Amino acid sequence: MTNDYFMQSHQARNVKWKDGLRTIGEMLDDGSMTLEMLQTGMNNENEQIKAACTVLKAERENQIKEYIAAHGMPRNLDEARAVVWPYDRRTQKPGWTIGQLLDTHIISQDDLNYAIRQRWNEQVYRACVIILSNMLNIENKKILSGNGPLAMSVNRSSFMSEEGEVAIYKRGFWIGLVFALWIVFALGDVCYLAYHIIEKNLIGGLIGLNWLSWIVIIVGVAFGSFAIIKILNLTVFRHIDNLELDIKHHKQGQIGEDKVADAFRESLDGSCHIFRNYHIDGKKQDIDEILLSPWGVFAIEIKNYNGVFELRGNEFYRKIGKKFIKEKDKRNPIKQASGNAIDLKHFLEPILSANNCRAWVTAVLIWANSDVTSYDKDCSIDVWKINDLPRKLDALKQGQQKISEKCYKEIEQKLMKSYDN
Repeated sequence: MTNDYFMQSHQARNVKWKDGLRTIGEMLDDGSMTLEMLQTGMNNENEQIKAACTVLKAERENQIKEYIAAHGMPRNLDEARAVVWPYDRRTQKPGWTIGQLLDTHIISQDDLNYAIRQRWNEQVYRACVIILSNMLNIENKKILSGNGPLAMSVNRSSFMSEEGEVAIYKRGFWIGLVFALWIVFALGDVCYLAYHIIEKNLIGGLIGLNWLSWIVIIVGVAFGSFAIIKILNLTVFRHIDNLELDIKHHKQGQIGEDKVADAFRESLDGSCHIFRNYHIDGKKQDIDEILLSPWGVFAIEIKNYNGVFELRGNEFYRKIGKKFIKEKDKRNPIKQASGNAIDLKHFLEPILSANNCRAWVTAVLIWANSDVTSYDKDCSIDVWKINDLPRKLDALKQGQQKISEKCYKEIEQKLMKSYDN
């Protein structure tokens, strides 16, 4: 048994890869050995391969880091992923590489396309081209495998987008109302002063006031202005601020749903179907995403929150200061996901019963923000983080098939009708 602590680089390069045909060093030299393959080798049962891959992966990572830091142009996927992302004002992750940001789903294909269009940095431009080309190759391989890419149906007229539009209209109404009232009062004041100056010689009267009267007038105007501003801040302006916050939350939620959809697209193929913003008749709120797969049906609630949260049973707590404060039901994603799963189960029950399918619709909460802190050991539903999606989905695939092909097709057709209308 070889100990990786005593294996030198030249020894590691001479170790045969698991197919037994070539050495790892030869594969590194011709570019056929990637960091991903070395990581796979580190998990191999063969201790010699494991030790060699451990040594060579660390060595290769250092070589790539030095090459990219010296402004070398990326030539392959590993080098492209090591390029530092320059637009850190939005990501708030200075110094992070494109690979790190993609793995944590902080940036997406849309961001890579943006960098290509901007072409602000040649190194970043080439890296994005290489990574997007690799993504396209992966999708092509799915097509060649027979299943094809993940099927995805999107209803952009979602509850979230409609609520966001309402918030925008309300904000416009209140801002317009404030400006309109301000103009009316200003014109009224000008007319009032003009009348008194012309008819009652107001200027002469003001000049004749003593110093005490002037102090009273100035203090009165100051207190009156303060009172008006305070009233506006507590009423109209606070309402406008709340609407701004609602718009921000809706936009943030839409970004989170897009990120999760991209993550599903990376890990699943055409044997599954994603239905986005699905609306069941008679229900006000839609389901963020439905995953229809051979391993079950999943009603997914997506949250793109920041902060620290605790999930206990059916209750949802947000950390404010040093305390966890219980959220109201309308802001409780556990109850939202559970309710959606029950509604979807009732909606699909005729098909499930006709096919003698016992698959339950599983409620899932997905955190779209990889930085969120969530304590959910006792939660009543499944809670996934976007970074864990590949592992969670791989675990599902290992289970037995719960839905027959006939049942799957019937469910798919029923769900598709909502997008045809």
